[in-house]
Amino acid sequence: MRNLALACLLLLSSFIASAQPSGTGATILTWTPATSYTDGTFMVLAEQRVYAARTATTVCGVSPAIADFEQIGSVEPGIASVTFGSLWNGGWYYYATSVDVFGNESDPSNVVCNSINITRNWPPPGQGVKPMPPGQLKKLE
Repeated sequence: MRNLALACLLLLSSFIASAQPSGTGATILTWTPATSYTDGTFMVLAEQRVYAARTATTVCGVSPAIADFEQIGSVEPGIASVTFGSLWNGGWYYYATSVDVFGNESDPSNVVCNSINITRNWPPPGQGVKPMPPGQLKKLE
């Protein structure tokens, strides 16, 4: 019995070790900061906001609706690059906006996508979610 328990423990620990993602999911974004308003007058930039939306598929295709994006970062005016690391698998879509010193936010920039597909890198289920029970249990004689 003790050998069986030890074998099960070793099997479980090797499964947990192999279930870790191999590689890292990261996206590096760069852009040109805004310096003027739509009428061409000079603007004082206060911050730049980065928004993201993730799709379940790991292939970049049709971008989600703008309403489906959430702000995931804020960047100071003098910075024109940001890195997001340790992302789960999926098609990650991004856009940026400019915000002036009065709090006026620009329309979204163009949308870009990064496909992240790393072995065993899917997110865990949400809080309170648990697996479905097995089906069609039968007793065999």
